[in-house]
Amino acid sequence: MKTLLIDSNYLCYKAKLTTGFLEFNGMQTGIMFGFFNQLIKAAKKIEPDNVVFFWDSKQNKRKEIYPDYKKRNKDQTEEEKKEWEAAFQQFNQISQSILPQLGLYNNFHQKGYESDDLIAQYTMNKSKKEEIYVATSDDDMLQLLEYCSILNLGKDITMTKTKFIEEYELHPEQWASVKKIAGCNSDNVPGVSGVGEKTAIKYLKGDLKKTSKIYQRIKESSDLIKFNEQLVVLPFEGTMDVQSQITNNEFSMREFLRFCREYGLNSFRKDEKKDEVRKLFEK
Repeated sequence: MKTLLIDSNYLCYKAKLTTGFLEFNGMQTGIMFGFFNQLIKAAKKIEPDNVVFFWDSKQNKRKEIYPDYKKRNKDQTEEEKKEWEAAFQQFNQISQSILPQLGLYNNFHQKGYESDDLIAQYTMNKSKKEEIYVATSDDDMLQLLEYCSILNLGKDITMTKTKFIEEYELHPEQWASVKKIAGCNSDNVPGVSGVGEKTAIKYLKGDLKKTSKIYQRIKESSDLIKFNEQLVVLPFEGTMDVQSQITNNEFSMREFLRFCREYGLNSFRKDEKKDEVRKLFEK
């Protein structure tokens, strides 16, 4: 059995950057179009038996530990703020109304937690017969490769445990240690001063001279590294049991076409695309 897990915020952000400008009858529709376009692309590659969607919570427990977590320093103009407000309205429409209306019921978020946490909880508790693929570009997820494969739609590659070991000469579970040492720029997690991912990897592989200044700096930063553990290791403590809530999807082609008409997503209504969507989601 193949299961495709969707890092839904990732798909929405990617759509914002690529097709976010699209409108129909005065409505913003670009994120909807981009989201479903990428979803179909991912499903074509994997041909899953089931699709499960995960979303970030607006609240974040990691901010309670470290207030600057994911803090963006860039000041937004009023126009940019309005643009993002409109974008988040589409995020909410997709998660709260559109997916359920289409019969795609496996659609999860948990207050205070990130989609990464829920995906980690799911993959680490999968059944032995389940083959899991995660659609995301978030490299934090590389620590989960012991349990799944990662489909990076941006790079059009599928990362597996075997490929990871060949590329980094580490085991996937060591990736969290790389992040603990080097920090994470995208999440604004501070690492050991002057240490990036490549140096952290060398340290973990034992390739740094123990007499070097950088080696000593890492050894002397044990408090920071320990602090970072709660920010970068997946899943965060208290993540809910997703597996127990999984149900069968009941995808409705009729509802999908109605949705496409309502929002002017006409390319999905062409016969070739309809057949493709039906094959992928009507199980």
